[in-house]
Amino acid sequence: MNYIKHLNGFFERVSGDGRLTAYHISLYLAVFQLWNLNRFTGKFPINRTELMILSRIGSVNTYAKCIKELDRWKYIRYFPSANRHCGSEVSCIRFDTGSNTGDSTGNDTASDTGDDTLIKRINRKTGNKSPDQIFQNGERRKINGSNHYHVNNDKDYSEPL
Repeated sequence: MNYIKHLNGFFERVSGDGRLTAYHISLYLAVFQLWNLNRFTGKFPINRTELMILSRIGSVNTYAKCIKELDRWKYIRYFPSANRHCGSEVSCIRFDTGSNTGDSTGNDTASDTGDDTLIKRINRKTGNKSPDQIFQNGERRKINGSNHYHVNNDKDYSEPL
């Protein structure tokens, strides 16, 4: 999978498609980042909260509408899960093949196995994710060390209320 050719093909297709909004493009790029983290596998699991944070989408309705439209318009293949405990899956359609027909889904894996390019895989089995975790350089990080609810942990419980 050629990263540069794929993104150039994607942006070429986007420039000719008037249906797409900034939400669609942002969501696609978030999905593309997860596809990259999953080493460009064919199908990979997604987490709605993570994608909403990465794409800066604040509404679940907007997220659901955009991901379904990206599937319908052949930018991705979306496989929603009927089970709440099993996540939905996505496969990205390759745009680095020279034709923007949207037939081919990515199933290549990266060939570089050096230690310097090892990317942490996302553990989606744990249910105790904090919504303020986002990715940076292939790893999760906390935003300014704060939590989502803006709660201070430096309370002195010996003081009277």
